[in-house]
Amino acid sequence: MTGRSAFFLLLVTLFPAQLSAQIARDSARLAEIVVTAHRDSGSARTQASAADLVTGGELARRGLHRLSDALRLLPGAAIVSTGAPGGVTSSFFRGVNSNQTLLLIDGIRVNDANISPAVLLAGLSMDPTDRLEVVRGPQGTLYGGAAIGGVIALGGSWPGSRGWLVEAEAGSFGAFRARAAGSAQFGRLDLQASTSITDTDHQRPSNHFGQRTESAQLRFRPTTRLTTGLTFRGLQSRYQSPGDIRTANTTPGSTTVFDHTLATGYASLVGSDRWTSRLTVGRQVQYLEGASAFDGSPFVSRTAARRWVVDWQNRIGLSRKVTAIAGANAEWTTVDDDGPRSDRLTAGYLEVAASPSPSGSLTAGVRRDDYTTFGGKTTGRITAGYFLAGHRLKVRGSYGSGFLPPSLAARYGGPFQNPNRAIRPEQSRGWDAGIDHFFAADRGVVSATIFHNDLKDLIGFQSAPFPDLGRAINIGKARTEGLEVSTRVVLGAIDGRVGYTYLRADDLGATDPAERRLIRRPRHLASADIRWSRAAVVAGFGVNAALGREDSDFNSFPFRRVDPGNVWDVRAYGEWHVAGDWSLRGRIENLFNQRFEEVYGYPALGRRLILGLGFGNR
Repeated sequence: MTGRSAFFLLLVTLFPAQLSAQIARDSARLAEIVVTAHRDSGSARTQASAADLVTGGELARRGLHRLSDALRLLPGAAIVSTGAPGGVTSSFFRGVNSNQTLLLIDGIRVNDANISPAVLLAGLSMDPTDRLEVVRGPQGTLYGGAAIGGVIALGGSWPGSRGWLVEAEAGSFGAFRARAAGSAQFGRLDLQASTSITDTDHQRPSNHFGQRTESAQLRFRPTTRLTTGLTFRGLQSRYQSPGDIRTANTTPGSTTVFDHTLATGYASLVGSDRWTSRLTVGRQVQYLEGASAFDGSPFVSRTAARRWVVDWQNRIGLSRKVTAIAGANAEWTTVDDDGPRSDRLTAGYLEVAASPSPSGSLTAGVRRDDYTTFGGKTTGRITAGYFLAGHRLKVRGSYGSGFLPPSLAARYGGPFQNPNRAIRPEQSRGWDAGIDHFFAADRGVVSATIFHNDLKDLIGFQSAPFPDLGRAINIGKARTEGLEVSTRVVLGAIDGRVGYTYLRADDLGATDPAERRLIRRPRHLASADIRWSRAAVVAGFGVNAALGREDSDFNSFPFRRVDPGNVWDVRAYGEWHVAGDWSLRGRIENLFNQRFEEVYGYPALGRRLILGLGFGNR
């Protein structure tokens, strides 16, 4: 362990202790309620899964706005991007790939092996009323395929009153961003909407990024027992990449156009004191177009994906101490990149939660997924937790399985590969064990978790001599394991998050020991964001560090492993509430102008100054 990573581990451990003396005069509390871990609302004190919550309001107070910014605040999440904002972005939760971690938006799956989350992770913004819940570890029992590493769930919340916000900011490299949001209430009808625009040129030539987003939510409560609603989210972006700085041959400059829309409708019924039911219907449409040139020859690829989702969930109180979550799920997916190919999923799930004592909780669940393209898969999960009220201490553990179905292109072929009807889904089994210490009066929590994942039947690509196409095949096994430590506190004028992750991620099928480590997974991952506020003034700083990394140089043949160096990214931010609803904001990104590459060959932006103005009461 390096000196800097040891410092972060020490900071995680000591930060709450150094501030505990302020509890008596603290007025803020962190009574966090999470839903995703068990598809049911519950306090963080009773959840047996490793889960985190970040609200859009908290993110804005830290001078951040993108989904990827929020994920960087959390332990276990290695986020890497091809250089500037808008570039291809990947998440490696506990060492697993992006498409092995499920992204839910408004309760609807938006990624799998057919639909990559890379562009959404690159630019999707969080609204002030959004809630982001992240549950780590295999969650296939409740959410099906692609939940090997965990679940990233983004959804809206209701502020409970009318409000509005208009803000704009501009800064280095021609950066500009503006957003407007508002909410209103008309009796039993609640409305809220937002829109934003982002435009920047970045540091390198031919590296422009432009994006627009729209969102709207409607909620109607005709009776005290019935709630209905509609949501809509749209994102349109265009990103120019100048390619790898080391050569323009294997990674040429390109332009990516992306259009994503998601509409959902839901009805939630409280049938009785022991039964509630929720029906959700969603429609996702995604269009991705990439244009580039290889050895001077232009090349354009286009992919359109469409998905219908229906999810019916029921909460049934079997007794005072036993509750069941039961439901059914159906999805219809069509992908068109060289002719349309379709898949249909039907699934059923059941999880039973028991509280044998006021301090203890046990859950056990099972799920069956059946796909028309490859057959069925059964997953299961168990969790246990116990809260020691006298010590404000919770011990917890979980064990579960997950899987990722092969893409339609892998099974039926596409413009770049031959079919392989015998390909199997990727599979995993994982466990974790942790301990949480809660501060008095819900002022914060410090957590430590050890985790272990075994993966098999991983899907790779088998090349073939030109002009034949290769095909996707199952290539081997992998193991990821490590330690997560984090602190979240609001004490007096201080609002802080600190996290550290130690990760080992190995390819167990590698024949060359030099290629055993999985690339782009740092051995040490650390983050901190400390915010201080007093009266009308706010000041804060944040840091993200990724140490002990390996990557591949894809410009050589055969590919060779390289050491891309460590990542140290420090930022500072502040805000001044001038008068009334007006505020001035500013931040400096990459404060020390560090040179680093999260992805080898794609340098991050240098130091940049952003200034903004906000007007509103949200």
